[in-house]
Amino acid sequence: MLVSMTIVSLLATTALFAWRVGSSAWLKASERLEKDRTVLAVHQLVEEQMASMVPYQAWTTSGGREVLFQGEPQTARFVSRYSLARRAASGLYLIEYQVAEQADGTRQLLLNESPVWGNEELGTLLAGAESRPEGVVQKFQPFERGPQTVTLIEGLQECRFEYYRTPGPNQPGTWTDQWILRSGEVPQAMRMHAVAAAGSGELRPETMVAAVRHFSRRRAQVLFPFGLFRQ
Repeated sequence: MLVSMTIVSLLATTALFAWRVGSSAWLKASERLEKDRTVLAVHQLVEEQMASMVPYQAWTTSGGREVLFQGEPQTARFVSRYSLARRAASGLYLIEYQVAEQADGTRQLLLNESPVWGNEELGTLLAGAESRPEGVVQKFQPFERGPQTVTLIEGLQECRFEYYRTPGPNQPGTWTDQWILRSGEVPQAMRMHAVAAAGSGELRPETMVAAVRHFSRRRAQVLFPFGLFRQ
């Protein structure tokens, strides 16, 4: 009788241990699936905002007009028709992406988004320009993190943006991590590359590419708050 009770006890303990292991594995799989879904949703959001970019001109402090676009490895700033908070609404939105480094060395992707009310307002973001032989590099005010800032992805080892320039006379198309303005041209496409930090193995290295629908070369079209005008 004692032997039978011991065997039953061992079987119960084994079953309980197996259940706990199985439950733990299920929870880990569920957490991983949820993270994968989050990353996929973020990629879809970023892709749609990039694809909906428009070549919007802002008034500068000197009274001129410049296409508002900032393209750097850790920062991207442009005007888009797609909003995270107002997906069903129409209008134009200032999109600001920033890759920020944390105290532990990991990085996170941040988003600022606000409606565009006028090109004079956006002009306050411009902080000058640097002329180079190949074009002009716009200077912008720093990214401001505040209550409105959204953390899209965190726990990253690496995250960077790149921008595609179309082929020109005797020049092939190329990807660059520093966008230089030429005749008001915005990128034909953008891509984001993200790599998870050590310990965040649930997030696989990902590269997302978005073709810009309203791509404009040679400043063929300029978008203002009240419609589309041709120069």
